[in-house]
Amino acid sequence: MKKGLLTTHPAVIAVWAALIAAVMLVPAFPIIGTGATFSVSSALFPLAGIFFGPMAGALCAAIGAFVGHLIAPHTAFFGPLSFLVPTLGAFCAGLAMTRRWYWPLLIILGFAGAWYLVPLGREAWFQPAVWLLGIVACLVGWLVASNWIGSENRRRIFVGVFLAAMAGTIADHAFGSLWALIQFRLPPEIWLATLPLAPVERTLFSLGAAIIGTPLLIGLPKIGLPVGQRMGDLDDDLDDDDLMPSAQE
Repeated sequence: MKKGLLTTHPAVIAVWAALIAAVMLVPAFPIIGTGATFSVSSALFPLAGIFFGPMAGALCAAIGAFVGHLIAPHTAFFGPLSFLVPTLGAFCAGLAMTRRWYWPLLIILGFAGAWYLVPLGREAWFQPAVWLLGIVACLVGWLVASNWIGSENRRRIFVGVFLAAMAGTIADHAFGSLWALIQFRLPPEIWLATLPLAPVERTLFSLGAAIIGTPLLIGLPKIGLPVGQRMGDLDDDLDDDDLMPSAQE
């Protein structure tokens, strides 16, 4: 594993996990005129991956979500394993941050394919259209903005964080939607009613992540807390073996 993926101090990761858990107590804010809502915690989950990388970020999100669900049980829509949904989102955002945009792209496409394997999913055939946002974000990030999170340009950082967060939050949404389809057997009418709201929510989550994350990505390395693509060694050749710990570690 690249040393750069492990250079953020564990205490910083623990603080972010605690922040996620605490913010989950804050009710979601309604967006007037749309019926959608904005939850600050939904912006913090992808930032865990963007700040700390796919593995540490996923662990941070898992701990934060699990503790958050314990203190706010009404947020645990899928029971004790609900934390897995935002964990995947953080993991995918972290993969995007390390310039492996093809992985969240494949994950989103995989959920889209799995959706049509379920009879009720074929009835609600329109639902995966929401996930086009994540597919486009992955393609733009992969082909155009791969290095922007580590840029010196504030605007490029903002766009890079937005794209990575969109990749993560759409993977989160795809996983949660498929899980809800199977567990709750929701009819097509329910999916159709929520169809216009999901893109608005996911865009707001990603914008929130970019607004919160951009100044932190700029400021934290200046005080000796490297995060994102500034953790070091990320400009060297990255291979997929970095996702797994080596036998020597």
